[in-house]
Amino acid sequence: MGSPPPPGRTPSAAWQNWAYAGAGIMALMGVFWALLGVVALLDAHHVTVRTNELLVLESHVAWGWVHLIGGLLALTAGAGILWGGHRWARRAAVIVAVLGAVVNFGFLAASPVWSTSVIALGVVAVYALTVHGRELDER
Repeated sequence: MGSPPPPGRTPSAAWQNWAYAGAGIMALMGVFWALLGVVALLDAHHVTVRTNELLVLESHVAWGWVHLIGGLLALTAGAGILWGGHRWARRAAVIVAVLGAVVNFGFLAASPVWSTSVIALGVVAVYALTVHGRELDER
């Protein structure tokens, strides 16, 4: 898993594509996550749930800021991988995806379909970036 390819062989483009797919998922997830944050900030009644059903934060404004900042971080990490293959962006994307799963678990009562989708996409992105991310260093 961690050994470089033999001399004269390049890493498989298919494995690089997995890593790029994970980065694309992170960037797209970041855009939608940030949009959800903006919606929660501008129209708290759009996300209809009683505040006592939320797991951690009690305010939709606070959830809006958390989603907006998380979305911008995910977008930045995904873009850093897509347009530069930066190692820091891969690490940041994995951290943001894991934190995003935790945050969206807390938002599950307000938006179950969205939260479940973000958690599932985060798992796929973490898999793609941790298992196949090294191939980006070798290109």
